[in-house]
Amino acid sequence: MRGYVKLFLIKSALPPKTHLPTFRTWTDKYSRIVARESSRAISIIMKAKNSMTDTTLDIYIVDGNVTLFFGEHSNSFKSDILNSSLLAHLVSNPKGIATDDWFHSYKKLLGSLSWLLKSDGTQNPKVQSASISSLAKLALSRYLSATQLDKMTECLSEIKHLPNDSEILSAIQKRLQTTDNSVKQTTTTICPLLTIVCDGGMVISSLIRFETSGRIDVSIFDEELPSSKINGTPKINQWITFLGEENYANIRNTVIEKLGSKIKTRLFHLDAASSSN
Repeated sequence: MRGYVKLFLIKSALPPKTHLPTFRTWTDKYSRIVARESSRAISIIMKAKNSMTDTTLDIYIVDGNVTLFFGEHSNSFKSDILNSSLLAHLVSNPKGIATDDWFHSYKKLLGSLSWLLKSDGTQNPKVQSASISSLAKLALSRYLSATQLDKMTECLSEIKHLPNDSEILSAIQKRLQTTDNSVKQTTTTICPLLTIVCDGGMVISSLIRFETSGRIDVSIFDEELPSSKINGTPKINQWITFLGEENYANIRNTVIEKLGSKIKTRLFHLDAASSSN
């Protein structure tokens, strides 16, 4: 009898079975969570991997500046990006293309044209030599794969092989640099704007600026200028945007009307295939 009472007391001290989840219940729940999160992680990784390895490239010159489209984009999306950026180029002060005033004006105009700002920043890389390609690779290495960076470099290198009488080359040369003759020694500021449109619609804009003495030519796209010929430290303003397509649809026709014939005279398409050979 005494043993029975003792056993009864021990059993009554334990919580009901329903209050204790079984080991199988916990493992099943944990397995479902792991499977769900793993699926999400794989999806994100695969999407990023596909975007970073996509080397489909389309090349445009917008008022003398280079715009590259990586990946597959609809023709209407490309037109919206190109037309809106062209209008912002033309409305911004053309005499101050190397100044912070031009940079801030251009960014503000893009904002009014439904380019949604996500982030921005400034880099001042200390380099032993500089070309537009090498500085662009520094600025874009966190966003583009090594293959995409190489593809971009090939494209920029091909610019110097354009025919001398090419109106595209002429447009690039006019926008590539600005010269200050007000000081004793002529100072040239190389100031190209490079726009990269990634698969998925992210737009990376990089305004690259550095100074040298005397004028340069389009070989600066891939031929290194030694530090002894560079005045100060290069400056790269970079900002990330996305086009608000629904809002832009409301002003698309207005942008096209304002541009008029300039869509044909200030906007050029380069053959991606010939630019990478």
